Amino acid sequence: MTMTKKGLLGGLAAAVLIGAAAPAAAAGWWQADYAYRTKINLNAQVAGVTGEVARAPVLIRLHTGNFDFADVKADGSDLRFVAGDDRTPLAFHIEKWAPAEQQALVWVDVSNLKPGAAAAIYAYYGNEKAEAGQNAAGTFGADYRLVWHFDGAGAPQDATSNGLNGVGGEVRNSGGLIGQSLTLDGAAAVSVPAEAFAQGPVSVSFWVKPGSDGQLLGLSGLSLISEGATLFLDAAGQRSAGAALPTGTWAHVALVNDGQKTSLFVNGQPAGEVAGALSAGPAVLGQGFTGEIDEFRVAGVALPQAAFQLAAASEGQGAKLLTFDTAEQTESGGHNYFGILFKALTVDAWVVIIILGFMLALAIWVMITKGLMLGRTTRANEEFLDVYRQSARASNGHDGLGALPPALTEHSPLARLYQIGRQELGQRLAEGKASGSRFAIRPQSIAAIRSALDAGQVRESQKLNKWMVLLTIAISGGPFIGLLGTVLGVMITFASVAAAGEVNINAIAPGIAAALLATVAGLAVAIPALFGYNYLLSRVEDVTADNQIFVDELEKRIAETWQDAPVAALAAE
Repeated sequence: MTMTKKGLLGGLAAAVLIGAAAPAAAAGWWQADYAYRTKINLNAQVAGVTGEVARAPVLIRLHTGNFDFADVKADGSDLRFVAGDDRTPLAFHIEKWAPAEQQALVWVDVSNLKPGAAAAIYAYYGNEKAEAGQNAAGTFGADYRLVWHFDGAGAPQDATSNGLNGVGGEVRNSGGLIGQSLTLDGAAAVSVPAEAFAQGPVSVSFWVKPGSDGQLLGLSGLSLISEGATLFLDAAGQRSAGAALPTGTWAHVALVNDGQKTSLFVNGQPAGEVAGALSAGPAVLGQGFTGEIDEFRVAGVALPQAAFQLAAASEGQGAKLLTFDTAEQTESGGHNYFGILFKALTVDAWVVIIILGFMLALAIWVMITKGLMLGRTTRANEEFLDVYRQSARASNGHDGLGALPPALTEHSPLARLYQIGRQELGQRLAEGKASGSRFAIRPQSIAAIRSALDAGQVRESQKLNKWMVLLTIAISGGPFIGLLGTVLGVMITFASVAAAGEVNINAIAPGIAAALLATVAGLAVAIPALFGYNYLLSRVEDVTADNQIFVDELEKRIAETWQDAPVAALAAE
């Protein structure tokens, strides 16, 4: 009874635990309508962020290395971002969505990033019923007065709800740091609305790729100048300490005025300061300056240094802030790993795999047809030998070798060789009969008949080995063609990762794994062809050996049976 009670209690406890775990598992997925999610980890410490960032827009670069565009709607309208608690939706907006290029640029409003503290957000997608949910104005908090992405044609457009658009600056470079960038030629500058620089603290930040020296930004009583590849602040002749700003290289630049001084930051690090408050008024961007500018922002607060460290670590090439986990799917499905690999294949890999598929089909056709042909040949030879042995004694005198049913010569090389010997012997016997010799088969005639039989044997060997060269091509060429596809795929994968500006295992692994499919395809061609070739070669050698043995036997039979003996000598006997 005691053991029974313990068993019942144990069963009830297990049932309770299972029941408690089931709702928890269900609650682990933000909304069941979304088939996929990808966890995005944010490591501020690895990125070099030294302080807390209460709230900031974070750039999410999606590409073939970390995101499968086949799992999301074509226009990206079912894309959503959720905080690390897997419950709180996050504001976001899409700057660039190009599934044909396998690239997207998305800004997500993220809060409470601290060095040494784990943080993560989730990207949800795969909901055909979902409508567009991005919120451009909400992505940037109320502190931001102006944000220019330079993502459209014409004058710069403000991404916030303030509508502070620029005047001028209509030239773009489609290959900018973050999508398109503003291109400055040194002649025409861009006017920034005065409303962006009202009284009080202000922070200005942007990415710059200088082509020459000049004034990057001109404010009321303050200029940001690049001179001799050095960037510094100038306030009515008062210059700050400078920082290196080499030409042809992207750098993140920020200046912050807290009402008492203006501080300069380059790539998130202090680069000098000048005293004094900043006067309200319009600003000019790029006066006399040539180069490119991207992601220009103005905030109405004095942002901390950590905010610029975060931008430099998450927006530039080689960003270190983000790492992507492998995509998850709801329990209704499950990732097909080969499906993932095939989706990640590049065009050149597909071309190689299609070529290898054709080679495999050709190799299979050769193996099947050659195997069937050898089977028919073996059976026909056995049938011929039975008939040949039965008719061996029926031939004498000038009659020569006996005739065989014509059907035997269709598939039997032995029968065809027999026909060659029969025809050659018949000609010699006819000549001997005309000359008065009973048999007229001299050693020279035997040698001539053997030559004819050897020639026939060579032709039969050529027939047996026909198309076998295709198998040797598949064996030796298949792996090399597959290796070519793999090398090209790896090169394209690394180039794509470099273009996306993010290097991590999740970005590289799918592309490289997919590229290796080309090598697998090459081996899949070579291995069956190798086994089939060796098997068929052994069968061909057997038939060839039978041909050789039969030719030797037929020659000896002709030499022994039909001898050159004069009629007088035979009469004397």
